[in-house]
Amino acid sequence: MSAALICAAAPVTAQLALPGAVAPTPEGTVTSPSGPPKKKKVSSGEMGAARGPIVMPKAPSEDTIVGKTLKLDGSGSAVEFSRAGTELQVAKLTLSGDRLSRSGEECRVDVSGMPLKLTSQNSGAGLRRYQINFPACPFTMDVLDGAVLVTNEGKACEIKVADCRADPSGLWGMAESEFDPKKAEEMLGARAKVEKTVRADFRELYQRNSKDKLVRNFVVKEQAGFSSWREEVCRNYAKESDFGYCALRLTEARAIVLGAQLASGVKLPEGYAEAAAAEEAAAKTKKK
Repeated sequence: MSAALICAAAPVTAQLALPGAVAPTPEGTVTSPSGPPKKKKVSSGEMGAARGPIVMPKAPSEDTIVGKTLKLDGSGSAVEFSRAGTELQVAKLTLSGDRLSRSGEECRVDVSGMPLKLTSQNSGAGLRRYQINFPACPFTMDVLDGAVLVTNEGKACEIKVADCRADPSGLWGMAESEFDPKKAEEMLGARAKVEKTVRADFRELYQRNSKDKLVRNFVVKEQAGFSSWREEVCRNYAKESDFGYCALRLTEARAIVLGAQLASGVKLPEGYAEAAAAEEAAAKTKKK
């Protein structure tokens, strides 16, 4: 997970960017948090119900991915990370995809020139983000708990010398062989718990921005699109229906995004205000 990840306002995009993880830009708009909310008990689950102060979840450490083999969708391309002093780096990278010369025929590329350097970036969403400096196809990743969410702006890597085309976008995490049937119930229960946190944080975020129509609508659209975006990312993950592993990791990341928005304000993507105004104007014209 950058994923961001991670990041982007539109949850269902080719970028596979985590909703809410909008990279900061000078032109963007930031709404300041309205200060610590008064402590109230949630009397019901309706929109806007307030609760106590939000404690922002801690972003997963790079230590959760070092020394492990992470696989795309649990069974595809693979990556291993290591440390050189304090620097995180890619120790091994294998990409699986389709042959350029014969579509539908599988290809595999063991990337040479290891280790690959990682460049730290600001995700703007509380997650640790890096760009993998792979000359043939650099891509971005957000560090999740024992996994990474890779973003490549919807572009696949075309490695012509190996006659291979591979799309690195998606969740790289536990391999299919690592799932323990005895842990399935525990994992599904953990997801339900995090889902509850996400709903509570969303209600608080909505409450804080209820008087700002532009930001309020942005927050609602993000939350409304999260489930479908998550389904798109996780639909091909190994044993997802039994364990919900991919959904758990993305929901944990969503909780971190919401926590960052509550702590630092909502970051609107560049051009969002103008696009929203144009959409509203078009709707009014259509009604006439």
